[in-house]
Amino acid sequence: MQTHLKDSVQPLPDKSEHLTVPFNVTTHAHGTLTCRLTARMTHEPPSRDWHGSHHPWAYGIHCFRWLGSDIVGGNFLPLATEMLAWLTQKGKLSLPPENGMGGKGGYSNPYAFSGATLGLILGRVVNSWHDYANSESLSHNEADAEIERLRLYNEVILYAARFCEVVIKQLLYCTQVPEKHFKRMALGALLESPCPSCKKTNGMQPHDVSMVGTLAHPFYLCLEFEHCAMDHMALVNMLRNAEAAHSDIQMLDIRTVAESKAQLAKDCDEVLSGFVHMLSHLEKLEQCMLYDLAQKGHAIMLLKLNGLAAVDCNFKLVPGQAVGAPQSASGSAGVGTK
Repeated sequence: MQTHLKDSVQPLPDKSEHLTVPFNVTTHAHGTLTCRLTARMTHEPPSRDWHGSHHPWAYGIHCFRWLGSDIVGGNFLPLATEMLAWLTQKGKLSLPPENGMGGKGGYSNPYAFSGATLGLILGRVVNSWHDYANSESLSHNEADAEIERLRLYNEVILYAARFCEVVIKQLLYCTQVPEKHFKRMALGALLESPCPSCKKTNGMQPHDVSMVGTLAHPFYLCLEFEHCAMDHMALVNMLRNAEAAHSDIQMLDIRTVAESKAQLAKDCDEVLSGFVHMLSHLEKLEQCMLYDLAQKGHAIMLLKLNGLAAVDCNFKLVPGQAVGAPQSASGSAGVGTK
């Protein structure tokens, strides 16, 4: 009974249906996107020094999917992996898994359901942007085209940022980080924010904590996140806050229909180019965690098969480390079997 990485990254149970969402762009022979997502960005990622500390963490009680008392996999979907594959025409987007299946082999991670839904919406938005930018739209005048440009551009920014947020929160839900510390965080706060514990201490200047860096640290990914991925996330967050999420928005610039569509194509190309690059980093993190959980689940199931009683299966599961001896049943920081 050997657990391989490919066995641990199935996005949905076998009986789930998949929705194929086409991404209608011209491709090269090897199937990747053409220059539509490789344009040089006018908005360069805001390179900065990230000072948020990275804290040690362990997996929490929600890290596994269960079938009765058996571990059947990690309790999160490879959302970034799947979205990256779809955007590069190497995969498809999945329908959300069936809800209410916790303990029956299904997912109990709430961010898995919302993440899959947001991914499908983002897919529709991307297709709508591409279709509109590359169609004639004979019924639209200059004002119609400019309004549609702003609508689609804002939707691309909003859903790209929301998708990044849910990918990160889905992973955090599988750890011992209390959900109250990240549930209401927007993307910028997930990248770096004051320590919630220090904030409650009177007269103490809180240090900064990075939830994203904390997740990446045990897998030796924190440097590439801090020097690349987090800059791209900060850019998406900045654009969302400045142009799409609040009362400010770009001004209407009435011009020809062709000019509005060309501006839409250019702006969305730039945003999605950074988004694709960002997803490549998040994909690595997802795959590391899925593989790590697969190895840990396999080790725990072997211990059970060799006679370890369920009541004694209380482990502290540290990412990147082999499964150690069970903790005492009274330990508060363990992952117990059901």
